[in-house]
Amino acid sequence: MLRLALLVCLLAAACKGDKPSPSKQPSGGSQAPAPVAASTCGKAVAKGPIAWFEDDYAAALACAKEQKKPLVIDMWAPWCHTCISMQTTVFLDPSLKEIADKYVWVALDTDREENAAAVGKLSRSAMPTFYVIGPDEAVLSRFVGAATVAQFKEFLDAGTRAMIGGTDAGDAHLTTAQRALAKGDLESAESELVAALETAPTAWIRRQEAIYTLQMTKQKRGDTKGCVDLSEQYMPQVGQTAIATNFWAAAFECAGQLAKDAKGEAARAAKVREDAVKRLAAVLDDQEAPLSVDDRVEGLGYLRDAQDELGKKAEAKATAERAKKIVDDATANAKTPFEKMTFIWPRADIYAYLGKPLDLVADYEALAAQLPKEYDPPARLGWLYMKAGKLAEAATWTDKAIALAYGPRKARVLAQRAEIAAAAKDRDAEKKYRTEVVKLWESLPEGQKSADSLAKAQAALAAIDAPEKK
Repeated sequence: MLRLALLVCLLAAACKGDKPSPSKQPSGGSQAPAPVAASTCGKAVAKGPIAWFEDDYAAALACAKEQKKPLVIDMWAPWCHTCISMQTTVFLDPSLKEIADKYVWVALDTDREENAAAVGKLSRSAMPTFYVIGPDEAVLSRFVGAATVAQFKEFLDAGTRAMIGGTDAGDAHLTTAQRALAKGDLESAESELVAALETAPTAWIRRQEAIYTLQMTKQKRGDTKGCVDLSEQYMPQVGQTAIATNFWAAAFECAGQLAKDAKGEAARAAKVREDAVKRLAAVLDDQEAPLSVDDRVEGLGYLRDAQDELGKKAEAKATAERAKKIVDDATANAKTPFEKMTFIWPRADIYAYLGKPLDLVADYEALAAQLPKEYDPPARLGWLYMKAGKLAEAATWTDKAIALAYGPRKARVLAQRAEIAAAAKDRDAEKKYRTEVVKLWESLPEGQKSADSLAKAQAALAAIDAPEKK
């Protein structure tokens, strides 16, 4: 569902040319460096208004303990466009300067092996995922996906309130839910989220966050009817931010699944889907809605897919053309090559949908040259060539990405290489790469292992030798 990349689904700095990978440069910017404390806190690197620890959870936690401050954890990956969007917009907002020193900040590239132990302590339902934890590692606040500056500040404030014991009933239940989610306890989380919405005042500032988190929890538990019930109840109450666009996309998906699963629900499901699409379109038409370029393009992607599914092909194509104009302009106006990576996947998806994947080749080759240590530009080039049926070129660029990729993301790039081999009807090569995917998932450290991903990789490998059905 979500282009947030569910279940795989933070942060690197704006960079130039062949500077180190952005995984070593969280939240870049041109502001003057902020002062950084000595001793254990001396590893933090000032980028814009925030001083970040970079892929060093142990040092960041030691600093938080030394200074008795909450620790903000930013779980990101270079392939995650929303992660990069947050970095190049929200995290550079000057208003964060006045509060940044109240916290210790660490950015963890979730695919890097050195972060596996830390990442394994905290659940991720999508990317990016943010946490505020105490010096004792207790979860104080959690936020998933794109946030406005105001929402991100409230997420931080909620962590502070939880640490000092200044929460009201709604906040307390939400914090307990977030602790349960961090452990993967969906049942307890759902109970606490329901309690939060029942006890908090109507004007509770975190209501939209709690509603969307409850919807995601129900969906992840496979409670399709519960997801639709919730969507109907709260459809008008989720505002105009990225939370709202994600909520309506999930409502559309849940309703579609309900129509397939339950007899007699077709009319109800159709009404929910119609309402979700109508509300989504209205927010995307509102130029004053607090959506970043990335949020708006992602929302248009949801709308396009919904229109396609409803058989409105002409409308879907028009929506794709609209998104193309926005993302092309944003790419042209990006200040750094790294900022352009925000749009590398959305552009690829849109151009492929419109039947023009090769139109991006020159741009992406230039970006790959500007960011020679990044795996995502060559990986996307390989994907574009594969979509265009240029399999030799697809293999060449994907091989380059494999050489640069690491951790769980490398498994995805290897799987792409297997798909290219399958398209070329090269059974031996496909088997080779499917085998490598399985071995990689088996070799990953705790915190990065995924039983579900391993099972899918094993099934894909076994399918190569399975007898063809007649």
